[in-house]
Amino acid sequence: MAAPRKPAASTEVEAPKKGRYATLRDEARGKHKPLPPYEFDGTEPPTLISAPDTVERATALARLIDSKGRVNERDVVPLFESVCGPAFDAVWDVIKDEPMEVLFPLFADINSHFAAIPEEGDDLPGNA
Repeated sequence: MAAPRKPAASTEVEAPKKGRYATLRDEARGKHKPLPPYEFDGTEPPTLISAPDTVERATALARLIDSKGRVNERDVVPLFESVCGPAFDAVWDVIKDEPMEVLFPLFADINSHFAAIPEEGDDLPGNA
């Protein structure tokens, strides 16, 4: 007598269950609309500055800016670093020895491109 046949193994593989965080993250990524980078043309080739829209950069900005949109003068470089992100070193190498009057117009131009820093009276996350 022949041995009973074993049922064929299923070729369907069940996808692993997606966790809550992965679901939230994927939904947020789907809603995210990246802005075009700011092109800093003081380097050759130009250095692209991405929008400060990551958790790390956005929360750094929030820590450095008060509820009226002001920044303590000791925080100007960390603020500029947060706005520039990974491009900071390349940009800083070009501007660090320039007169101070260069920094604020450049900063304003980058900010205008991204609308990264709220204008006075705009609400920041966590502020009423």
